[in-house]
Amino acid sequence: MNIFLSHVATEGVLALVLKDWIQTIFKNRIKVFVSSDLHNIAAGDIWLVNLRNALTNAKLLVVLCSPYSVTRPWVNFETGGAWFKNIPVIPLCHSGQALDNLPSPLVFFHGLDIHSSNFPDELIQNLMIRAKLRKKPRVGKNKKEKMKEEIAATLLRIKVVASSRTTKPHQDKVGFILSKIATSNTEDCTCGKLAKSLKVNPNDLDVYLRHLIDRRFITRNTNRDGDCWYATTKAGRDYLVQHEDLLEGKSSA
Repeated sequence: MNIFLSHVATEGVLALVLKDWIQTIFKNRIKVFVSSDLHNIAAGDIWLVNLRNALTNAKLLVVLCSPYSVTRPWVNFETGGAWFKNIPVIPLCHSGQALDNLPSPLVFFHGLDIHSSNFPDELIQNLMIRAKLRKKPRVGKNKKEKMKEEIAATLLRIKVVASSRTTKPHQDKVGFILSKIATSNTEDCTCGKLAKSLKVNPNDLDVYLRHLIDRRFITRNTNRDGDCWYATTKAGRDYLVQHEDLLEGKSSA
């Protein structure tokens, strides 16, 4: 059985941990697609095509649901795609997201709480049902405890990233990044190239890019090959005109 594990970028580490445990426990009987895994999307691949193919071949969609991820359009896009293809959906709630407080349509699916003491057993049992497996894999108590410990440690890492995301971005740096996008060629406005030219960690840059998108100062665009880049909007250009001191060369990142 093929599983498509849907997640936001900042929760990719949790997706990889769950993928590793699921495939270890079920061996070759269950395969998990995770977009942040280089084995699923490698350099040179058209990532949007890989996503579409993985979702087409999936028999189950598992969604990592946190208070942040359930607000992101891409997670809802993948969930909607599974729904229209009649693919069962299992929400996995974590980091403060309650099962009974999921937004529609996720709230209509029976989900699991990652923080539950019985989570390993519940996950294994549900995957057995979906994969139509009769023989339950042998997973000892020690192995289940190790799984819970590894998940707990990963959730702590995600919590640190989440706390940094709630911090209001420094406005000078926001303006400097906006100026960089406004004065750069399209091919230089991917997240990777912007991070390199600005000498900013990609994860930190992602916080600023989301902030600019939320303020409608930039847009995120995708071409047919699946490549993404950012462009300034009229509101973004107007902001730069009104704040000339933030133009590139007059502020430091």
